[in-house]
Amino acid sequence: MKEKIKLLVITHSFPTKNNPVAAIFLLNQLKELKKYCEIKVVYPYAYVPKIKIFNPYYRFSKVPSKERVGGIEVYHPRYIMIPRMLFKLTLLHFYLAIESFFSYLASKKITEKIAEEWDPDIIHLHGVLGEGLLGRRLKRKYKKPLLITTYGDDINRYLEQMPSNFLVRSALKISDAIICQSRFLQNEIEKRISGKKFFVVPMGALLDKFKPKGKNNARKVLGLPKDKKIILFIGHLFERKGVEYLISALKLVLKKEKNILCCIIGSGHSEDKLKKMALDLDLDSYINFLGQKTHNEIVTYMHACDIFVLPSLSEGLPVVLCEALAAGKPVVATKIAGTPELVTKDVGFLVRPKDPNDLSEKIILALNKKWDKKKLLRRSKDFSAVKSAKKLSDIYKSFSEK
Repeated sequence: MKEKIKLLVITHSFPTKNNPVAAIFLLNQLKELKKYCEIKVVYPYAYVPKIKIFNPYYRFSKVPSKERVGGIEVYHPRYIMIPRMLFKLTLLHFYLAIESFFSYLASKKITEKIAEEWDPDIIHLHGVLGEGLLGRRLKRKYKKPLLITTYGDDINRYLEQMPSNFLVRSALKISDAIICQSRFLQNEIEKRISGKKFFVVPMGALLDKFKPKGKNNARKVLGLPKDKKIILFIGHLFERKGVEYLISALKLVLKKEKNILCCIIGSGHSEDKLKKMALDLDLDSYINFLGQKTHNEIVTYMHACDIFVLPSLSEGLPVVLCEALAAGKPVVATKIAGTPELVTKDVGFLVRPKDPNDLSEKIILALNKKWDKKKLLRRSKDFSAVKSAKKLSDIYKSFSEK
């Protein structure tokens, strides 16, 4: 029996030297999997011309065709990407289907070379839309076990709309197993596709990295006030993250809790709109928009806050909630998808999506409740990256030995 399983991962989101926080949860999981597997990653990357003038994406042109990230070999075949600004949001599934085809054409040669020369035992797709065409080809040509991890949007949005649903369905049907972030997501897929083997394996958090440390010291490092109750949000500033409802809720919170500060970490196309909203509601002195932060900085902000809030409208099972619990912080999150499988009454509150009134009430309760830190930490242990990696290695082993 071989000492380590050869694992080929295909994904359309992964950290690079130019964007070290993208899909950091996947890199963390793969680092843990290195105990059991030899790993290579194929991460197709949009072609960006090396022209500085009128090119806001110039820094991404410097991503090499091959690099090592976290000790893992990562390949970046270049594909043609049509600017998304040319597509209305309602037509995004058409755009993504076209992009998937270009990505497939650009990546076919390098993935086949890896399959022939390295001979992986398992092919694991993280995501199913952009990765599906490659996965199907490799499965059929090399007869390797094909596993697919789904995250939420690839099922909730793209499985319902043509032509993206054709790509998603065909990849799921040919797979040997589907790995879901939550039981909710598994149930959603089973409503549409039957007869598949499922495993529920959350991504998990790095418990040691988020291990609780002194709140006051963290605030001193970050230059945050020691005498305020700090509410933290971390995520992309897109509509589906629901930050506008958090801002509306803060206006209501201030009627009872004056001594608060909300730190919002992240960036995205909704950022300007959200900043204007905060200004219009006279909340600019109560909200800090901090932009994107490194993973180490995020850990420090977790230690500095009093509660973590995630008002999302669509999720799988958010790793950031696992990280908050690992830092000993209670959470307030919307009752959607797999979140109720993580958030119990001992570690936080669930709220109705798009409901600032409910959100404000639960924020106030969370800020004033005396939480049992031992229960918070105990809950986080059920969602650790170490435990998830061990589960995955056992799954890989079951397929590679067939």
